[in-house]
Amino acid sequence: MRLEGFLFVSIVRISVFLPFVWLGFGASPGAFAENGDVLSISEVLSGKEITDITFDLSANPIGGSFWAVGRLTGKIYHLSADLSTLLGEITNPHGIGSIPNFILTWGVAYRATTSTLFVLAQDGGTWRVKEVRTSDGTEVTEGAFTITPENPSTATLRGLKYDTLERQFWYLDTNNDKVYRVDSTGVPTLSFSLPGDEPPECLLRGEGLSYEIEEVAPLQYEPRIYVAYGDIFRQQPSRIIQMKTTGETTGMEVPLTDLNLSGLMGFQTYRLGLQRRIAVVSTTGKIAEIEHVITTPPPPSSLHCALTLTNQVALAWQNHGSGADGAYGGEILLMRNSVPFATLPGDSSSFTDATPVEGTSTYSLQASDAVGGAFSAPSFECEVTVGTSGIMRWVPFAGSSLYDIASDPATGDIFVTDNVGMDGQGTIYHYDAELNLLGEIPSPWERPGGIAFVPAIVIQQVTLTNVLAVGRTDGVLVKFIDLTGAVKTSIPFECGEATCQIGGLAYLPDTQEFAFVDPAQNKIVLVDKGGRLLGRCETPVLLNLPAMELGITYDPVEDTFLTVFADGVVREVYPGFKGGVCVPSDFDFGLESLGEGATIGGIQIIGNTLYVCRRDARALFQILIYPYSPPFVRGDFDRNDAVNIGDVVAESLYLFRSGTPPTCMDAADANDDAVLDVSDPIYLLFHLFLQGSPPPAPFPMAGDDPTFRDNLGCES
Repeated sequence: MRLEGFLFVSIVRISVFLPFVWLGFGASPGAFAENGDVLSISEVLSGKEITDITFDLSANPIGGSFWAVGRLTGKIYHLSADLSTLLGEITNPHGIGSIPNFILTWGVAYRATTSTLFVLAQDGGTWRVKEVRTSDGTEVTEGAFTITPENPSTATLRGLKYDTLERQFWYLDTNNDKVYRVDSTGVPTLSFSLPGDEPPECLLRGEGLSYEIEEVAPLQYEPRIYVAYGDIFRQQPSRIIQMKTTGETTGMEVPLTDLNLSGLMGFQTYRLGLQRRIAVVSTTGKIAEIEHVITTPPPPSSLHCALTLTNQVALAWQNHGSGADGAYGGEILLMRNSVPFATLPGDSSSFTDATPVEGTSTYSLQASDAVGGAFSAPSFECEVTVGTSGIMRWVPFAGSSLYDIASDPATGDIFVTDNVGMDGQGTIYHYDAELNLLGEIPSPWERPGGIAFVPAIVIQQVTLTNVLAVGRTDGVLVKFIDLTGAVKTSIPFECGEATCQIGGLAYLPDTQEFAFVDPAQNKIVLVDKGGRLLGRCETPVLLNLPAMELGITYDPVEDTFLTVFADGVVREVYPGFKGGVCVPSDFDFGLESLGEGATIGGIQIIGNTLYVCRRDARALFQILIYPYSPPFVRGDFDRNDAVNIGDVVAESLYLFRSGTPPTCMDAADANDDAVLDVSDPIYLLFHLFLQGSPPPAPFPMAGDDPTFRDNLGCES
């Protein structure tokens, strides 16, 4: 360990053993704050767009003070240890530039040995760090250096912290999800990616990072990096995670779910006596003080929930016990909606909840690292919706602005139009059914819009197979291209209006017709394979439904359309083009599981799932419409191919005595009312012994479920 790092750690160790000095925080000395609790919110810099904050130990090893920077304020602000008082300010050595060449400040780091601050700023495409004295605000010219990012065209640098062991600097590239360490000349010496691929559904939402030295064993110290982290369902970080300098997570996660501040930016971890804290700044100028608790053992982390085709919940996580590969020496306790419901061996890293609760639930984990030992604090929760609209998987969109989506029924591959593109030229992205990116297809339009996959069609006496029909966002001409992007032919689509637009596009293979949403007229339009108008329809006026969005897909099973409306509800619509009215059925579902304020683009039904383009968050989702059910016999609870008193007994034990759950919920639903309850074994009793009605189809022979949209299903 270098001397400078040893001095810093020694100060911290001394402060731990000194009497704790209460400094007027939001919680009282007698209260026990929990990890992630918001202790106070300072408004001393309210109205200033603060981007980062750093901790200064020089004033008082126990109390300390803070320095904060604003994006365009031209100042560095000195704050008291309780963040409530402005002690002074010095000039930002970068300045703010002038119109239109503003200089934007994004990070600040404190170096104790020189009592100086290092400030990171963006001057056009150049990223510079300058050093300034805290005593009088004079610039230290020899401390300045320039950072050249690994990917200059896409880099977005945020936060800056000083490494007291290596005498170097850490920063975060938020756009590329990587952490970097550079020396005092700006040359990278270490980098690692954020854990954004485990699971792949996580996205960074934070704007800063922090550095701290941890005592991992008596007189043994290791550096730790903290980053703000989140996912696509929130517009800002959901937690702060701790990592080693190898990029490995430690299991320490500080939730930010109780923090009701918008525009979260940089942060600083610090200690005040026995207390750990995190100061988080926001673009509104408010600064939150958050409790930071490190528990032993650390809980499992990176908990991920996903719905399966059979309406079960698959869980996966990362362990942080003392055994091989992080295994815990004791047990792992699974909790659903804060109530324990299963116990697993300490080396488990996945579990499937075969009997989840219908609706939205939260899951969390606790672990013990010794048999009979104390359990850790709960892990950070994950949330999942069971039933229709439950999310099975999702990925960030590879392009800039996803518009519409189509699928190949033979392979399940999907195709998504990007109507902006990385360089202003639209692109078509090709994914497989599991949302793995397979490649790109050149767009026939600068701004491609609606898209439909056409397995076979005859146009002008020419047979086209496996082509894409691609519309444009500012016209009605549709081009047919093969999967290399080669244009085969083009056809104008009629719609009966001068201001017609092609929104989402769908293909009806049995009739070789096309349907699309005209968002300008709030109508569904049907055309033949030559583009000639066959009819238009709109929802009944008496229903007072909101306008249709551009998303539309054809359901060949029901011979209906699924269409997205402005209220975020997907409604099934019967095609009624001749009468001019599209009548909704009684089947619909909301898309709340995709997050608040979601803006929906194209949709595509594949089997019992719906693929959805969320435009505002630039992400592709696969959600459940109804659970998968292979052939079964209704009433055959125990799946022995016979319906008898054994099924009555088995279902009664399951319902009232915690008996074995059914492997086929649909088969257990004896009266086909979409609910498993006491009425099902009673229904079977009446049928078996009192000449009651037989179970609805499929019965007595195995078959498909005619009421498949009932949120029940089978494992196999």
